[in-house]
Amino acid sequence: MASQIRISISSSAEDLPLVAALVERFAELRGLKADDGERLERVATGLCRWVMEHAYPGNGSGIIALELELAENEVRCTVEDWGQPITAFGGGLGEAPAELAEIAAITHDLRLVNLGREGKRLSAAVSAEGVTPVEGTALAQFARESSAGEVTADQIEIRNATPADVEQVSRLLYTNYGLGYGHPNFYRPLWVAGEIEAGRLFSTVATLAGEVVGHHALVLEDADDTTGETGIAVVHPAYRGLGIFNRLFERTLERAREREVQAVYARAVTGHPYSQRAEHSRGYRETALMLGSVPPSTGDDGQPTPRGASLLTFLPLDRSPRAVALPTRYEAAVRAAYENVELEAEDRADPAAAAEVQEMPAVGVERDAQRVSSVVTVSRWGDEGRAGLLEALRGAVHQHDDVVYCDLDLQALSREQLDEAIELLREYDFFYCGLVLSATAGHDHLRLQAMMTDNVELEKIVLDSDYAQGLRLTIFGDRGWLPAS
Repeated sequence: MASQIRISISSSAEDLPLVAALVERFAELRGLKADDGERLERVATGLCRWVMEHAYPGNGSGIIALELELAENEVRCTVEDWGQPITAFGGGLGEAPAELAEIAAITHDLRLVNLGREGKRLSAAVSAEGVTPVEGTALAQFARESSAGEVTADQIEIRNATPADVEQVSRLLYTNYGLGYGHPNFYRPLWVAGEIEAGRLFSTVATLAGEVVGHHALVLEDADDTTGETGIAVVHPAYRGLGIFNRLFERTLERAREREVQAVYARAVTGHPYSQRAEHSRGYRETALMLGSVPPSTGDDGQPTPRGASLLTFLPLDRSPRAVALPTRYEAAVRAAYENVELEAEDRADPAAAAEVQEMPAVGVERDAQRVSSVVTVSRWGDEGRAGLLEALRGAVHQHDDVVYCDLDLQALSREQLDEAIELLREYDFFYCGLVLSATAGHDHLRLQAMMTDNVELEKIVLDSDYAQGLRLTIFGDRGWLPAS
């Protein structure tokens, strides 16, 4: 069931009963308690009446749009109009008019936003105990973002975040996602501030009159990494769809280029298509399907859900040809991944950059305790690499990891070494996952994956692009999950 509902009415008071009827039915279908439903009706009717009187005085032929949207333990009520200009208020822009004092007393975050030629947006949040939004609502808004040049009539400043902004960023995430956002550390302001100061987090904020109304970031595992994750995207509900996210995103890419990052990536969930579409619209392309990468959780019905899949999507900033060794078993799949991100792969049987990893451990392990998973990276082979890989796999079993991913360096290992490593990994039930760009030492990696639990969703995987759907068939075929033809 959708989290949002929208209706257009005239600016005549004769249409107010339509508002009351809509709210009553919405409250019933979305399970609001009686008191919360009555309060929501008072707010929606009151906001519409105020707009009729102040934006369309004496004019019953104007248009008003009312939208109701579920959030975490609240319903956001938004009224849009295209009538006479009214001075913005709320947030950092001053108190609401006295005529709205009664509504202000039973709501929070009451504000009016001027949108220039796009009219005005009056909104408030009404407490509603126990309601939760359908996942993906905010991401669906990002997928419909306006063009980059379109901004609100009020002055929105896009700037680098400082430690002084982090509490507002955490609160903004809560406003949009409740406590369900996929990066739980961002609800911890001290952690966010520490990552900014350490040079691993490059947060960009949109501010209006000192209030943070939007956020986007580049996240590095280490300060000297050559690839980084982009995301933690959030825009205040009152300012969505106005091009703010586009401006934040462009600033994040500027900062990545300033740091000479070779590629940026994102992880799109597969429970819905919205994040996939949002990333695709900004040039990201899929390279890997990571089964079981999303930890189990609780569904809208209160029942536990299994581990979910995520799509790894990349936007290369360095598009120079890749000198790589292509393993025999996965040559076609790896070539297809390079083609999907529009990169040229120059096949070399011998390693092109083996010298660059000679001082590194042959095998490295990164464990994610929150996700109960590990990534094992093989940079050098031979006796040391083989022994290190086996030790890493035993460690994953000892740590009770649910999922293990193994990355093989395509620029430091020869085709023969890749084939040997893959043969060994397949003895431990590893199968194809995809391609990872600009990883350790800036090298591209072949990623394999192994499920060490049966609690993994394999049926309900939503994939929006033809390439992603083909990638799923490649992966399932390699694992032997497809029926023989």
